Amino acid sequence: MACHYVEKFPFDYKGDQLHFGQGGGFSGIVTYYVLLKDGRLFQRGFRDSSFTYQTRWPDKFVNQMFDNYVSLGLDKIDHYQPGDLYYFIEYHKAGKSVHRIGWGRPGFTPDDNTVLFYNLLYRSTKSKS
Repeated sequence: MACHYVEKFPFDYKGDQLHFGQGGGFSGIVTYYVLLKDGRLFQRGFRDSSFTYQTRWPDKFVNQMFDNYVSLGLDKIDHYQPGDLYYFIEYHKAGKSVHRIGWGRPGFTPDDNTVLFYNLLYRSTKSKS
């Protein structure tokens, strides 16, 4: 099936969300994804804040990623150190606050669990074909 345009999702979604991506550099382009707790993955547009549905991830994997955010202690990390090139993870707890982790500033190295978690999320967005 072709991707379809979704104007307000995930803004109207009431459950937990993981936002993640990377950006910056010469082009300033940001690659921005949103994973909803129900397994739907969206990508945000480059030029605006519209979202495009990408795919649905398996429930077991999605639940594991949301659980791992807490079990790996990412919810306790307190750093937002973006640089010219940067990476980010945001946990949007339903009806509550947003927890942000960002890195990329030269001289700053995030902990291994943050990098491992991010890499697993980001690499899972790539087509398996």
